[in-house]
Amino acid sequence: MSSFDLLKETIQALDAKPDLKTEIISFNKSFQFNVSDGKPFYVDLSNGGINIAEGNKQSPSATITAADQVLVDVFTGKLDGVKAFMQGKLKISGDIFSVQKLSSTIMKARK
Repeated sequence: MSSFDLLKETIQALDAKPDLKTEIISFNKSFQFNVSDGKPFYVDLSNGGINIAEGNKQSPSATITAADQVLVDVFTGKLDGVKAFMQGKLKISGDIFSVQKLSSTIMKARK
């Protein structure tokens, strides 16, 4: 399963966890994922909703760049996001703190 599909599945599962859905929507941010060995995608949490789509988001709050497997491993908890960042496997530009919040919320949603 690709990182896009995994994140899309996780976001759809938030319907069963309204508290987490409200938490993630409250970020009011957008995140661009540039997958070095795949298609780019973004998550837009502005305007009171959650939108995930392939392509590029104009002026995202943060841009995350990594190989697809690295993103999958971070989303599933096999790889710590901070460790991946420190090892250079994951690059972040923009609002790094909102990326940490997003990652934490994704991990809660996957449980």
